[in-house]
Amino acid sequence: MNAIILAAGTGTRLRPLTDDRPKALVEVGGVPVIERQILFFRERGVGAITVVSGHRARRLDYLADRFPDIAFVPNEAYDIYNNIYSMYLVRDRLGDGYVSESDVFMHENYIDPRPARSLIFGGFRKGFAREWIIRHDENFRIHRIDVQGGEGIIQAGLSYWTAPAALLLRQTLEEMIGAGNFADKYWDDVFMSCFGRIDVFLKEIDPRTWTEIDSKDDLLEAEAKENRFRSRTYP
Repeated sequence: MNAIILAAGTGTRLRPLTDDRPKALVEVGGVPVIERQILFFRERGVGAITVVSGHRARRLDYLADRFPDIAFVPNEAYDIYNNIYSMYLVRDRLGDGYVSESDVFMHENYIDPRPARSLIFGGFRKGFAREWIIRHDENFRIHRIDVQGGEGIIQAGLSYWTAPAALLLRQTLEEMIGAGNFADKYWDDVFMSCFGRIDVFLKEIDPRTWTEIDSKDDLLEAEAKENRFRSRTYP
């Protein structure tokens, strides 16, 4: 089992924190977001980890000393395209493994150590203006994802893909990039276009166990959550 961590973004909404470092190195409780992810992947037996780097990529080099066997793939076009291009660069590593967005801080290790099917992780939240809401049937098979506001089960920035599913995802990636009209597309658009042709299921997790850090307000929320996890008390 392997993992791909997408860590090429610039994190403009977190400036000046991201002026001199990638978004993945923003700290919560003194722990960089990407380090927490790597530690949790290792706890679940994930050996091979690929980090797609971009903005301030050299700041990530120290991870190779802390975590042997990590591979780095540079995305030189990180400031031109969305994360669909990062996934295109590592498409051959996709399959029987996880894909994680490096701006999600995991307060608890909810990674499934032995997934038997393709999964998208998500949890219920409400009161948001715009999120990726997962729609599924009674068997938790996902049939679409809507981008809108309100409430619902939203994506948590983590997915797992079996080898058969990855074959179609790689083909779709190559077709989208080959067509040349992918400037406004994301990795999410790739797997969303495959619903109905592959079986993907919701893995619902407690929304208190992760924080997607896009802004300084998100960072404050993450710090508060992490403090509660340390004390193991909840409001």
